[in-house]
Amino acid sequence: MNKIKQGLIAISLAALCSSAVFASDGKCSMDFGKISVTGQGEVRVMPDRASLNYRVVSNKPTPAEAREEVEKTVTAFAKAVEALKLDKNAFVADSIVVTAQYRYNEKDKKQELVGYEGSRNVTIKVSDFALIGQLNDAAIKSGINQISGFEYTLSDKKKYEKEAAKLAIADAKDRAQLLADGFEVKLGTPCSLSFQERNYGVYRAYSNRSMLLAAKAEAEPVESTYSIEPIVVSSSVEAIYNIKNDKKDKKDKKDKKDKKDKKDKKD
Repeated sequence: MNKIKQGLIAISLAALCSSAVFASDGKCSMDFGKISVTGQGEVRVMPDRASLNYRVVSNKPTPAEAREEVEKTVTAFAKAVEALKLDKNAFVADSIVVTAQYRYNEKDKKQELVGYEGSRNVTIKVSDFALIGQLNDAAIKSGINQISGFEYTLSDKKKYEKEAAKLAIADAKDRAQLLADGFEVKLGTPCSLSFQERNYGVYRAYSNRSMLLAAKAEAEPVESTYSIEPIVVSSSVEAIYNIKNDKKDKKDKKDKKDKKDKKDKKD
């Protein structure tokens, strides 16, 4: 058994030594040091899509009443939105949720049922930001009583992700060359390349639930106070280069030339 173990250890060590020799002889040898850099790329672009998030909540004595009022409000809102001629997939309403509401009774020391709350979320996606004010007005008139906030996004985010990645790669190359020039060494082959981080920003405009409720109570339209800012799409790459050994490169070139000359003579 001991001899078998010794044999396996010897084979493993030989394999490791072979790997080490292979690595040191390759183009990515780190025998003479390495240059490690991180490149950054960033693209700022104005959003071309908006997701408007609304919510209707109804508190009633029975689940049927709560459900009925929520469905009635969402249906009215859907009809109002339909009149604006948006894309057929622009209006998305989640499933209705009805939950029992309890209150702790201090006298009896127990929870008592006080009613039911029905709620439903509605999301509207638009590319024409001028419609946001009209959608707010339609929401109020239909009975929607909450705005969860707006999100501005990009329809073709992959395009800008690629642009940011190209900028990050170019930045990594510039940084590596700058280091090599600054320390008077030769930049070798890139031996390790990887994306470290890719970020796609989502710009959230605001959440004006209280303003919407106040406007509903006063039967006044909501003032469109939203603003649009650029979305930042960023990328980060890490690159590791080896440092060239001029003497070794010259020797390799000479060896190749000698081999070629010998082959030419034989031919």
